[in-house]
Amino acid sequence: MDITNTPTPGVQTKEDVIEEVNDVTRLMIDSYKGYQAACEECDDSFRLANEFKQRAERRKGYISELQGYVRTLGGEPSTHGTMRGAVHRGWLNFANIFQDDEKGAINAVENGESFLANRIEDCLHDGQLDANATALMKKAHADVKKGARFFDMLDDAT
Repeated sequence: MDITNTPTPGVQTKEDVIEEVNDVTRLMIDSYKGYQAACEECDDSFRLANEFKQRAERRKGYISELQGYVRTLGGEPSTHGTMRGAVHRGWLNFANIFQDDEKGAINAVENGESFLANRIEDCLHDGQLDANATALMKKAHADVKKGARFFDMLDDAT
């Protein structure tokens, strides 16, 4: 990947790019932790637990790429998730007391994926990314959308 900072139209500053990438990084960290928590809730279903584990590992890769890009821009990458993500994972644990653990995990992941996909879409459309950040976001977005569709189908089947 070319790491030169060639701005696309609408990019204001390198700091704007760093802020946008860090915002998505925090949500990716939430997603990674959410997949880990969901995996623990689905220990009876190897297939589903394995799917969660694979997606967590992919999130970890995107986090690393986004953090690396922030470093190339001279910024300090985000290393923690959001308070909203922590609350969401807490809700997952609470909700599972009242429903089948697997269904609760699927619902929580599906909601999280939709939120993350929408945030990345906003980021791609707001004009604050350079070409390299845009490429990273598009790659991550494709994976998030694929996950959202997968879990939507699972939710419909349960």
